[in-house]
Amino acid sequence: MAIKDFGEQFIKAMNDAWQNGNFEALEALEDPKIVFHLSAADDVMGWEAHKQDILTRRQKFRNFQQDFKYLIGEGNLFALSRKTRFISSDEMPGIPKEREVTGDYIVLLRLKKGKVVEAWTKGNVKVLGR
Repeated sequence: MAIKDFGEQFIKAMNDAWQNGNFEALEALEDPKIVFHLSAADDVMGWEAHKQDILTRRQKFRNFQQDFKYLIGEGNLFALSRKTRFISSDEMPGIPKEREVTGDYIVLLRLKKGKVVEAWTKGNVKVLGR
């Protein structure tokens, strides 16, 4: 499978997990020992931890929207952009409850044997209406 096709599948699976709570497609694309290096939090280690991270954040966000775009890929690496927008429904570090929040990220992912084994995110978050 071409790296761009894999990237597009990954985007679809992430959207399904975040929007609908359906993790089946995402689990099929991620290695059980995946490591997510997040820009504003500790690393997320392993598939189950990644799933729980998404489930926890889904509870803390209202009106959650995200827009992934495939940017580039070569060999076993590909890059995505990710824009998010939500209302905080719970207190979070640096984000008061009931505030609109936007995020803008670059995500780099590494594959091994057809699965994502490592991902890095770097970006910024803005709390609106401060």
